[in-house]
Amino acid sequence: MKKIILVLTLVFGLNLAKAQDVVTLHNGSTLEGKVSSTDGATITFTYKGEDVSTKISKIAINSITYASGRKQVVTEKLVLEGKDAFQKVILTKNPEDVEGLTRIGEVKGKTAFISYRTGANADKKSEERLKEDCYKLGGVVVLVTEDKDYAVGKTYQKGLGSSQTRMIGVAYKY
Repeated sequence: MKKIILVLTLVFGLNLAKAQDVVTLHNGSTLEGKVSSTDGATITFTYKGEDVSTKISKIAINSITYASGRKQVVTEKLVLEGKDAFQKVILTKNPEDVEGLTRIGEVKGKTAFISYRTGANADKKSEERLKEDCYKLGGVVVLVTEDKDYAVGKTYQKGLGSSQTRMIGVAYKY
């Protein structure tokens, strides 16, 4: 009887040693390996059979099923449907937020140089245009790479009609 218990313990122990963490991405693919940390905006992941760690944005990850069997939902998939769906597009200046996502192109948003907008309203309009362009490309996240304000005249003012806002970014999809 002791031998049977010993054999069962060894078999069960070997199966646990082979167990891997499974990361399920929003694009439908799965990754097998070891999740070593889930800090900040990314997880640190090592692929099965490799020693080098990779960072993956939490935005790209649906869930993690750990070797122990515990499942953790990381983020819900951003579904962009409907007339104003572009407003759900995520704008970020943190490059870690796009780790593991697929780059699909550059997007731009700007306001007219002379307009009837305040500086704050011009910023909102530029952001809206970035999101619209990203949505048209099928993206869900924009990494903002340039954000500049230009003023009329020699002094910088953000009053009505005195500034232009220009934003440039890179669109990403799952």
